[in-house]
Amino acid sequence: MATGLLRSAFVVGYTGATGKDLVKELAKSKKFEQVVLIGRRKVEYEDQELQKFEQRIVDFQKLSDFKDSFKDFDVGFCCLGTTKKDAGSAEAFRRIDFDYVHELATYAKEGGVKHFHYVSSAGADKNSSFLYVRVKGEIEEALAKLSFDRLSIYQPKFLKRKEQARGGEKFIGILLKPLELVSPQTVVTPCDLLARAMINNCETTPNSSLEIIHNNGIYKLDSPKPE
Repeated sequence: MATGLLRSAFVVGYTGATGKDLVKELAKSKKFEQVVLIGRRKVEYEDQELQKFEQRIVDFQKLSDFKDSFKDFDVGFCCLGTTKKDAGSAEAFRRIDFDYVHELATYAKEGGVKHFHYVSSAGADKNSSFLYVRVKGEIEEALAKLSFDRLSIYQPKFLKRKEQARGGEKFIGILLKPLELVSPQTVVTPCDLLARAMINNCETTPNSSLEIIHNNGIYKLDSPKPE
């Protein structure tokens, strides 16, 4: 999608680490005339720029009742995702990371979204014996079958958030610190950097309708364009 044609976008998963930064970066960029946050709860923002974004509350367990919430957008950003630990079970994890994502993407496609962005994970593989990356690989394949005009799938490394990291994340961050100092793009992906890359990617011309963007590509998309 070329510069000047960015009219409307929705964000799903706006309360997660990447989603929070995406909302902030969208407010800073002012590249979209309309931004709508779609999720299960309303967020009370202190920042006046964020208060301008419309929020639509949906029930993911009855998403078909809210399919019109995804209608008439040019771009869809999906940062929805969890872990087995946070979800409580493998079944609950799959429900969120596969079922909910696939259903909302289906409604987005039917509603006219041309460019759909999905935050996946490095190592996503539908044939993996590990639940997390297997489900990520499965949803990537399912999204591709929806045949969006353009589908951008991001495969970041360890997500590094600005806010205080949780226990396990903090420990992993300490382990990765030496490598991060030498070559950050090989081990970590700052959430705000990923958010900017997603926004900047709306203004690039892809080589194909489906693009898998690995961490090096994410870093390149964050680089400022020459004037």
